[in-house]
Amino acid sequence: MKFNLFNLFILFIFFSSFASSLDKPNIIIILTDDLGWGDVSYHGGFIPTPNIDKLAQDGMEMNRFYANPVCSPTRASLLTGLHIFNHGVVRPFMNPAAEQTGMPIEIKIMPEYLKEAGYQTALSGKWHLGMAKKEFLPMSRGFETSYGHLTGGIGYFDHTAAGRIDWHRNEKSLEEEGYATELIANEAIKIIQNKDQNRPLFLYVAFNAPHTPIEAPNENIEAFSYLEDPKDRVYAANVNALDHEIGRIIKAVEQENLLEETIIIFFSDNGPLFDINPIFEVMAPNLIDAKGSTAGLQGSKASALEGGIRVPAVIWWKGKIENSKSDQFFFVQDLLPTLLTAVDIKVDKRNFDGVDKWQALLTNTIIPPSNAFIGARIMTDERALFDGEWKLYSSKPNLIPVPASYSLFNIIEDPYEQNDLSEKESEVFERMKLTISSIVERDVVGDMNPAHAYLHGDDRQGGIPLGSAWLDGDYEFISPPSLIASIFITIWIMILAFKEYLFLLLIIILTPIIYFKFIRK
Repeated sequence: MKFNLFNLFILFIFFSSFASSLDKPNIIIILTDDLGWGDVSYHGGFIPTPNIDKLAQDGMEMNRFYANPVCSPTRASLLTGLHIFNHGVVRPFMNPAAEQTGMPIEIKIMPEYLKEAGYQTALSGKWHLGMAKKEFLPMSRGFETSYGHLTGGIGYFDHTAAGRIDWHRNEKSLEEEGYATELIANEAIKIIQNKDQNRPLFLYVAFNAPHTPIEAPNENIEAFSYLEDPKDRVYAANVNALDHEIGRIIKAVEQENLLEETIIIFFSDNGPLFDINPIFEVMAPNLIDAKGSTAGLQGSKASALEGGIRVPAVIWWKGKIENSKSDQFFFVQDLLPTLLTAVDIKVDKRNFDGVDKWQALLTNTIIPPSNAFIGARIMTDERALFDGEWKLYSSKPNLIPVPASYSLFNIIEDPYEQNDLSEKESEVFERMKLTISSIVERDVVGDMNPAHAYLHGDDRQGGIPLGSAWLDGDYEFISPPSLIASIFITIWIMILAFKEYLFLLLIIILTPIIYFKFIRK
């Protein structure tokens, strides 16, 4: 009798948990790479994005969704619910031969929470959170399947990064022909069509588009032959192809009758790349191929001004969150605590920097930001702090020992950041300045060494691969150059970046010498 009761108890627990997991909605996160506020046609962009436009129309268009200024920090904040200095991923990862770090493994991340709650977990697309060690890879971090690439930007057709093939399935190197954007969507659609019927699905679709190098199929480029600038044509073709594949994914969800039980989230990891820092142009020449748009917002990728961090975004759950627009301030680190509430996973929300805004989304009400922090640290330390209607912007060069510069904006009344109110609102300014400057930094991925990045950066796609696939692991760690070598290489980078100004300086110096030496004589 005891045995039977025990078995009944076990069966009760099993079926209770089984039923509980089936009641949970599916989650599909669609992340684009460097898509700007003005790159979607529903924000007035010149590139047709009908599928993204429809997604925004059907769902809740998020008018104030903020990501970090660059890719890896945003991805880490998305998955951890933490701001950059608490997870330590303050800049993009370089290639694994040049950098043996990754997102801290001791921090629990989104797929781990969801897998424990009974979710099927899958990644299709870009990882970019470390790959030099197995423990950094997605399948060691809660994903049951993983497909795509592990470094930053890759060649869309040759799937290479930093001289090696970077394409895989379940962390085994894969040689596969095809356009990366389409391949990522194909995998996502297969996962949706073959979903485990006994478990809810968490699918993270992380597109590489429209990250550099900007490439697109010829037929897509020809469709934009009416654009005069060849760079505009290729960029428009790249974004339009991305839009097409997003439409295919949404269609697959619809065809599988999953729309009413699926939360779909779409956003970009940062603003577009168009305002090229001359130093970056030397370190990664293909960056000049980008032609993104912020629709007039100040700044671009790598900046904490609005153009670098305010991104197009949509949240849609048919029948629950739909056909609306929201001015809710929503930060990328808010997604994890918000989604955990949405799927009824109870955790201590004090573990997160992000704020649970699920009820606010359901009722379309506004929770004012309270010292919400966004930032990145590459060649410059870029920070933004939001408190109520106020935004404090801070920027400081990493290479030069100078104080940070600060600006204060009423970001609701002045979204284009035209009026610095730091003097007029001195009390608010000083309070927020003290807050932003006192944030404790967790040093996981430190300041970028320009010399090391110049020699071994991850933004050198195209051409014949110099070695085997990255996942073969047959490379040696490349130590940063010595201090003396770093200084000389950095000086050389500066000369190349500012050669026009050096030439002008040379003229200014030589003119009086020539005058007094030869002419006046």
